[in-house]
Amino acid sequence: MYKGHGMKRLQVTRTVCIIAMAMCAALMTTAADSQEKQINPGEHPRPPQPKPRHVYYSYGLSFQTEDAKVPVAEDGTHDPTDEAVRVLQEPYVGMKGFPRDNQGLVDWIQALEKGYINPRKGLTGKEQMFPVDFDIIFTNTRSMPYVRFPHRQHTEWLTCGNCHPLIFIPQKGGNPITMSAIIQGQFCGVCHGKVAFPPTKNCGRCHSVPQEVSVKR
Repeated sequence: MYKGHGMKRLQVTRTVCIIAMAMCAALMTTAADSQEKQINPGEHPRPPQPKPRHVYYSYGLSFQTEDAKVPVAEDGTHDPTDEAVRVLQEPYVGMKGFPRDNQGLVDWIQALEKGYINPRKGLTGKEQMFPVDFDIIFTNTRSMPYVRFPHRQHTEWLTCGNCHPLIFIPQKGGNPITMSAIIQGQFCGVCHGKVAFPPTKNCGRCHSVPQEVSVKR
């Protein structure tokens, strides 16, 4: 009988301990959340970025290099099980004769400026676009030339809402862009490497601004 009472007492003690630990964990979580919310209350909160994923740029897939003939169903971008892949025009047919850069990639800016393409402004085709013409120069490129981001070429066929604020916060210093993040499909990599030229195939398309050279005597 004593032994039974001891087991019962032990079970009660164990239950009390579990409840106490759960209450402590809940209090710690609440305190941590409260502390986190108090950090930089006036700072613009960063929208959630797309989850990083490994992107491997293979020669001649969705970006269709000049001598590649990759069917839509095999380009790694379109869903091969979707019925649309059977009616879409093959890119190597539609892009025949398009202007290309020195790496054989389609130069979409030239294609737009020279009239090879005429993108619809929206779903109905009746919307108006409001291009903005200014560049952003990224200087945190170590030994590489600086990166020029031209707004005009992008906003001639994309509205601001495509990028801001989900992908890029419109705030100086608010976007910790790295090549690693881009290659994993974040920031510029949301489009580049899928529907726009891949960032690993022609560095000079982005790194186009020479750094100032200071000669020490």
